Amino acid sequence: MRWLDAALRAITPWGWALLAVVALGVFLARSLGWAEALVSAVAAATLLVGAIPWIVGERWARARIGLSAERVPVGADALALVEVSRPTRAATPRQIDLDIGDEEAVLEIPSLGVGGKVLRSVPLDTSRRGLRTIGPATIMRTDPFGVLERRHRLTETRTLVVHPRVVRLPGGAGGIVRDLEGEAAAERTADDVSFHSLREYAPGDDRRLVHWRSSARHGSLLVRQFEPSRRADTLIVLSTDPREYDGDDFELALSIVGTLGLAAIADRRSLRVVESPRAERSAVRPIDAVTRDRLLDALAVLEPRGGVGIAAAARASRSTARGSVAWLVTGSTVPPRELRTAANGMPEGVVSVVVRAAVGAVPTRARLGDADVATVGAIEDLSRGIGDAGRA
Repeated sequence: MRWLDAALRAITPWGWALLAVVALGVFLARSLGWAEALVSAVAAATLLVGAIPWIVGERWARARIGLSAERVPVGADALALVEVSRPTRAATPRQIDLDIGDEEAVLEIPSLGVGGKVLRSVPLDTSRRGLRTIGPATIMRTDPFGVLERRHRLTETRTLVVHPRVVRLPGGAGGIVRDLEGEAAAERTADDVSFHSLREYAPGDDRRLVHWRSSARHGSLLVRQFEPSRRADTLIVLSTDPREYDGDDFELALSIVGTLGLAAIADRRSLRVVESPRAERSAVRPIDAVTRDRLLDALAVLEPRGGVGIAAAARASRSTARGSVAWLVTGSTVPPRELRTAANGMPEGVVSVVVRAAVGAVPTRARLGDADVATVGAIEDLSRGIGDAGRA
């Protein structure tokens, strides 16, 4: 029974000692006729009963928890805001306990008049990405003798999401190949927006494509042909194999994924983000990248886990590589052969760029066979690391 469990938990060690005195006093008074034992039992019972009014009731104080921001990047300032009010004439508690993850903050509360309020703020740790659970705020209610105590919950919990740190890239970095005015493909088409040249009319050509003025000068029918523009859709493949990372490389890799993804979203490009499959020949696991917040929220809780590396992840994502550029993000311990295999795993016509997250490394760009490989030592170096890689 819940009420019985709550009642038993409210008894302090001193309260249990008084209960023992009551039981022992009654036993001795009845069996041996000791009046002193009965007096002791009555006194102990009086203390127990007198302690009950001090811990019952729900309106000693009210509180609300707020956050200065619900989502912040790593290292940004964030505060938990606790507003405490006194709704009745009942005495307000002197302090309120606020759970912050596995720690507890003690907030001192001044004397308040009826209807009075006070606001307290607590700095939150944002040194690492992830979720921070704030609350509940509670008060410990006890009697003057410490016989009974009860922790009363004043609020629900709130969650702070600490995102990986991202930077802003120059326009177009989210998809190296441009869209409508984009990089021309080698083939020619009769239906696009980028005019290329004129050619002789062939049976079956659409008469609407006939260039009449040039045809009149040439003496035969000429039709227009166009360069098809490739859509600058973006695919980002992230290796979550812990063997490919050293130290904080994985944290940097998440910042790289977030930065590239936000650049694609800002450019209104189609974006797909996936992580390593669990095993060879398994499907890649999608990462929610529908909006900015949903992408960063997903990256905030992503951890390295067993699976396959970047080469197998690239192969598994071939069927989803409908875009014109694929970013393959991995760590610093991957051998060159694996990097080359990963880059060559993309379908023909897809520009693949391997980005190595190596904390502290000098940013470099290199060609590894047919593959572009960019090494990034800090998220601020990303624009330099990929600046020319995708245009090579």
